[in-house]
Amino acid sequence: MAAMEQMPLMKSVVYESFRIEPPVPVQYGRAKQDLVIESHDAAFEIKEGEMICGYQPFATRDPKIFDRADEFVPDRFIGDGEKLLQHVLWSNGPETQSPSLKDKQCVGKDFIVFIARLLVVELFLRYDTFDVEAAVSYRWAPPSR
Repeated sequence: MAAMEQMPLMKSVVYESFRIEPPVPVQYGRAKQDLVIESHDAAFEIKEGEMICGYQPFATRDPKIFDRADEFVPDRFIGDGEKLLQHVLWSNGPETQSPSLKDKQCVGKDFIVFIARLLVVELFLRYDTFDVEAAVSYRWAPPSR
């Protein structure tokens, strides 16, 4: 585990993978209190009891945050790029925060990142070269009216 912490490119590749294709792209919940959700361009009032649905790739592929937002950039989170980790989301919170009892952030996020890092390391330990064919498995779209 300590050796993996000394591999910034491998860590960045894992975070970039989760940024491009979040493990759980859609989350929903009921507002526990009145709140305002803000974007770059607008603010939305949510009343207590209303259902909220979030499509995570709207945030993790935001071109105002991420340069070349729809492109896989392996070294995006190296050096100063580590500051962008606050925009890699885990349901109800960023990568830079730890889950707590007071939020709905994924309690397994640290385990998932660890296992993903192990997978990348294992691939490179096991194979000298390999080809990868990448494709989008699905794309959620809101229902048409």
